[in-house]
Amino acid sequence: MRCLIVDDEEMSRVHIQGICQRIPDIEIVGIFDNALAANAYLSQHPVDLIFLDIEMPDCSGIEFVKNMEQVPGIIFTTAKENYAIKAFDLIDHVVDYIVKPVASMRLLRAIQRFKAQRSGEAEIAETTSAFPTPAYPSDDFIFVKSEKRLVRINLEELLYVETTGDYSIFKLQNGQQFVVQSSLKKIGNKIQHPNFIKVHRSYIVNLNKIVDIEENTLVIDRKVIPISRAHRAGLLERIMPI
Repeated sequence: MRCLIVDDEEMSRVHIQGICQRIPDIEIVGIFDNALAANAYLSQHPVDLIFLDIEMPDCSGIEFVKNMEQVPGIIFTTAKENYAIKAFDLIDHVVDYIVKPVASMRLLRAIQRFKAQRSGEAEIAETTSAFPTPAYPSDDFIFVKSEKRLVRINLEELLYVETTGDYSIFKLQNGQQFVVQSSLKKIGNKIQHPNFIKVHRSYIVNLNKIVDIEENTLVIDRKVIPISRAHRAGLLERIMPI
């Protein structure tokens, strides 16, 4: 996988390069201290993924992405959290947004997410039932874009996700719900946590919130959720009934 590092801070460039050198299938083909030089390289050499700073002289990382004709995967790295909303306006291409200093495992999770999105391996087929337990520590929260704002959702408070058409509803135990324009596949890529499992083509549920299971349905917070035939065996295996 061909990658660029674009950051005006030398220590940050060296740090990210050092992490990537320990990750299989990652090839750093270019390192630049400004977006203009990186853009010149990209005009002749396509890449798969860019580790991109936001605050840079002459051209910011966000401006850089907005002016690209063909945008690869983008992992933003920045010292300031307040750029998150602008960054995720480019949601089709932004894989992740990491606040500096960049932690090794945090960057690894972002790269794994991009690999899954790129290869389609994270899509849960109807013949399988559960998200695989990730080989790295799971995040305990995610951000979702709802009504033009980024909302933090603590996964321990998330009951289930229900997809209807082009939209998905995140239902929380405090009664809140957030509507997101996203497919269940993309949401599955984001929720890298062993407590969550796909039980139907329209539902991802929190195992810790299941009240009971009967035949082809389960109950979470008085909500009756269907279980597809393809997912039932895997669900029962995960909860290990006595």
